[in-house]
Amino acid sequence: MFNSFKFFKDQRGAMFGLDARIALAIFGVLSVVGGYSATTMFREAQITQLATELTNLKKAYQEFHLSTGDHTTRFMDLIKNDYDIIGWQGPYTDLLSDKSRIYDGVYSFMEGRQDVAGVPPVECTGGICSIWLKLTGVKDSVAADLDKRMDAEPSPNGGVLRIEYQQGGADDVYFLVTAKH
Repeated sequence: MFNSFKFFKDQRGAMFGLDARIALAIFGVLSVVGGYSATTMFREAQITQLATELTNLKKAYQEFHLSTGDHTTRFMDLIKNDYDIIGWQGPYTDLLSDKSRIYDGVYSFMEGRQDVAGVPPVECTGGICSIWLKLTGVKDSVAADLDKRMDAEPSPNGGVLRIEYQQGGADDVYFLVTAKH
């Protein structure tokens, strides 16, 4: 026969179940907050790495120009002297190829106007002609955050960093290296 007194008497662990659910809810909330923080820190680290890489390549180009007097549009001229450029004292960068360490993208140099907004930079026909460093394969969101960091007033087709949005979410980024004289 069923003893109702014994049924209620054996419910000693019921409070533990409630405590465990509260603890699990708190743990879940903390996990979400921690995951968001970790993701944000990882993204900031990526942007910092990319900004540093771009800045270092700009300095490498300027060192190349000071020693050779040349405004090359061949990225590999920073790494090796295949064209017997007079005054070359490189390599000017520790990259071994034209590939970025941060992304699967490829670096190249191009000429373009500095004084006219445009992506890619507008062809040099008067005005301030400059050398731009192009990197392919940068994620949309990273490119936008990089633009905020590099330009005082972020604009995808103006300033020292310009973004050419591509379908598929991997964009081309152009970074101003130096003006040609």
